[in-house]
Amino acid sequence: MWLKESSPQCCEVHEKLPNGIKCFLPDLCTELEYLQCLHGKSFIKSPRIMSLAKPKNFKRTPRYVPICACKLKKPVELVHLDQRENTRTEQLSYPKARKLLVFKEEIKKRFPPDRIMNLNRLIRKSLLSLYSRLANVQPPEEKQPISKWDRAEWARHLKRLRKLARPKIPKPPPRIPNKRMPLKRMRRYKFLSKPIKRQVDDKPDWTLTYEMKKFKPSDRLKDLAKPMIRDTSMLYQDLPIKIPQTALKYKASKRTKDLSQPNAIRTTQLTSPELRENPFAISPNALKAKASKRTIELAEPKEYENKHIRDNPFAISPAALKAKPKPRTIELAKPKK
Repeated sequence: MWLKESSPQCCEVHEKLPNGIKCFLPDLCTELEYLQCLHGKSFIKSPRIMSLAKPKNFKRTPRYVPICACKLKKPVELVHLDQRENTRTEQLSYPKARKLLVFKEEIKKRFPPDRIMNLNRLIRKSLLSLYSRLANVQPPEEKQPISKWDRAEWARHLKRLRKLARPKIPKPPPRIPNKRMPLKRMRRYKFLSKPIKRQVDDKPDWTLTYEMKKFKPSDRLKDLAKPMIRDTSMLYQDLPIKIPQTALKYKASKRTKDLSQPNAIRTTQLTSPELRENPFAISPNALKAKASKRTIELAEPKEYENKHIRDNPFAISPAALKAKPKPRTIELAKPKK
């Protein structure tokens, strides 16, 4: 990190790869892409979180800022003698454990023991690296020979198969709750439906007791016993209200007298036909009325098919002749003993 801080912005720092691991460069690139994909999927990519993840734009003041020596647009590689090794780069530089194991199987009989020892050391480092642990790389296991079963194991196996071959016993159906009211509650309703028997006590005759004789009413009781006196000063007219002389001398007009009489048509409708002069007389408007097509259509009687009376009441249908009675019908047809 301190290399990037101390370098100017125009110069790019290129870290050289060792010559021994250049052959593993394609594998390293694929592993890096896979790790970058895992890193991208492990976070929630919401706009708010991504905006907060960006660093603030403020200038850092490193301890030492060298002056850029390159004036042309040409990258300059800064090589430091005291450059620290990065653990992540070192672990990613190891080849894949699976490839090393396949390579070991191929050259097991060709290489000397000291070279195979170095190869085992590389396999151990690759398996114990952080990225092999994240990928859950497991060392190969030796294949164990499958031993044959003896008679006791076969008998146990056949016993298990017979048990599994039996038909499955279904579970009993769940009990359906009964919706009927229990008898205890019905007795309670029957008891509540009866009228309450109240014991009527005869009221004793009124007598003047000793406490009544010595009772003294309070001031509040005396105020409530007084009659209410209403204030007549707030009224617009004096009581009793006087009738004006113009109302006493008023004479009703002819129109007022006509309106005061009851409605003749309404009284005739309300009166019963027994009180009319001729209750069976038909009005002239009813004699002149002409019925519409719809009224004539509704006045005609509707024809119904009589399904109760048949032409031959003793005839038997062909379906009844071909019918076969059920055992329950035969049982019910027998006379009761």
